[in-house]
Amino acid sequence: MNHVMSEKDNQTSQRDKLPSKLRERLEAADSEDDGEIIIGDGEIELSSETPVLVVEYFLRAHELEWSDGTHDDYSYTLTRLLEYLDYAGIDTLSEIDGSTMEGFKSWRKRDAHVELSTLEGQLKNIRVCVRWCERIGIVDDGVADDIVLPELDPSDVVSYRRIDTDTADAIITYHQNREYVTRAYTEWVLMWELLLRTSDIRAIDLEHYHPEEGYIELVSNPEENTRLKNGANEVEGEGSEREVNVPDWVCDILDTYINGTGDPNHPKRIDTTDDYGRNPLFTTRKGRVSDETVRRDIYRITQPCRHGQECPHDRDPDTCEARNDNNILSRCPSNVSPHPVRRGGICHQLTEGVPKETICGKADVSLPVLNKHYDLRAKEEARIQRRTVLSTHMDGYDDPVAPDEPATLQESPELSDISDVTKEYVASAETIPSPNRAVKGTVAYAVFVALTALNIGLLGNPLA
Repeated sequence: MNHVMSEKDNQTSQRDKLPSKLRERLEAADSEDDGEIIIGDGEIELSSETPVLVVEYFLRAHELEWSDGTHDDYSYTLTRLLEYLDYAGIDTLSEIDGSTMEGFKSWRKRDAHVELSTLEGQLKNIRVCVRWCERIGIVDDGVADDIVLPELDPSDVVSYRRIDTDTADAIITYHQNREYVTRAYTEWVLMWELLLRTSDIRAIDLEHYHPEEGYIELVSNPEENTRLKNGANEVEGEGSEREVNVPDWVCDILDTYINGTGDPNHPKRIDTTDDYGRNPLFTTRKGRVSDETVRRDIYRITQPCRHGQECPHDRDPDTCEARNDNNILSRCPSNVSPHPVRRGGICHQLTEGVPKETICGKADVSLPVLNKHYDLRAKEEARIQRRTVLSTHMDGYDDPVAPDEPATLQESPELSDISDVTKEYVASAETIPSPNRAVKGTVAYAVFVALTALNIGLLGNPLA
């Protein structure tokens, strides 16, 4: 059986939006024989239960209902399902049942980078697809209901995984000692320092980088497969389009990546165009980098053994599969995907005192989202940071008094003066006074007591 579609040019255009692994599977499946039509709408038809062809039809049938982000989310999830079905030797969707879904869930849990909340979202997407397959008679009724979602507590909903400052410093130091700059390192720097998303990285063209002025322009262009997460906008703050300032040291990295070092053996940007004739900043020999390529680049560069560190898991880099097989880079227990790099960069800049408002504009994130998902500072760390900021605007926040110091005498001039009077009186008692002086002393002591009572009255009873 085969998958039959009208308007082949439109089919090709639609497939360009899919993950590269899904496109490759579809190209291989196109060579199969035609079968009876299972479902069609006059423009597209499904005539096979082959999983990849069912997935393509499902995505096409729902594309007008979904945003680009939702479409991408389903595409990614269902590509992972297809990988598992290959692993399990399942050739048609009619074979799947509840045990298949449990197997997929266990298979995904083997990936150390899949959070429980992420797995829950993927299973929800698959359940929607399976329920649709039940309605058109490809899958037995009840399979969707057999998909059991993981139980989450509030800590599972918010991911705390991030790259820390020490690891970031190690990566920067390692690459600063090299003459050349790789694509992966440049992508990583833009995520860490400029707080860019994967979609931001992909969307940048050469003309969007302005080295003289020191900024990068981020433009959403969904018609040409470079949509930013929150779309286009006419004014600052309403979408993902923005201009991001680039510090000098990052400009140096970008310039070296683009122009090379002059040594033909050193890596540099591949000078090529994408399918729309644009000049992407980040390229492969086939054109613009895909989401998956960026993801693999980040997995690779954050492996400890790739930035001068010893393997914390006692693996031999020469034989470690997670290092040498591009398809399983994520199985390294110590590396991270793109989002924890961005999350770590945001947390680092918060710790350095960058105002939240500035970070929100730079990273294209709202303040509530920043507080919930990105501000991972400890309470003490955040308090100390706030004190530092307050000290630049208000008096009294510079040097807090140590806990073991007598704060009362230091901070209350009135009580300090009384202490001086007391010392003078005690000193005068060391000699025998004359009658006149005794009278004066008595009067002075009475005044001292009165002043003491007055100060205590003004300050209030500390024991009350």
